[in-house]
Amino acid sequence: MAPFPAVVFDLDGTLTLPGTSRPAPGVVALVEGLHAAGVDLAVATSASTAVARRVLDDLGLRGCFAAVAGRGVDGRFEGKEAVVGEALLGLGLTVAAPGTPMLGDAPGDMAAAVAHGLVPVGVAWSGAREDALRAAGATAVLHRPDELWALGAS
Repeated sequence: MAPFPAVVFDLDGTLTLPGTSRPAPGVVALVEGLHAAGVDLAVATSASTAVARRVLDDLGLRGCFAAVAGRGVDGRFEGKEAVVGEALLGLGLTVAAPGTPMLGDAPGDMAAAVAHGLVPVGVAWSGAREDALRAAGATAVLHRPDELWALGAS
């Protein structure tokens, strides 16, 4: 049994170090492990979808993600909540299954997760303040990517 029904990731500051296309330490192993366990994965980012796909290609992780959602080719951005909704649709979901986490490094990520019934999980490896993430709804704040496994179904 997969540890999560699906997992939605923010890109900058979550999968990558803030402001770079370098992977956050431990993220590649986490994504590859989740993918190997049969977990459907999605990216929901404020960056353009094309940039997100290119970064995932550079990380060697593109094939692990069933859905990549971001700012459209026209440059329009309807907000993080809309992007998360698009990512879920990319997974074939209109409603996320209970226990589906979204990992992000910003209060807006937590708010978007809550709006879609996802488990809001903050990540501190970007330098985000834990108290700000919790105030925005984070039910957990991870300091290392491998800590996500402890939140999974038993």
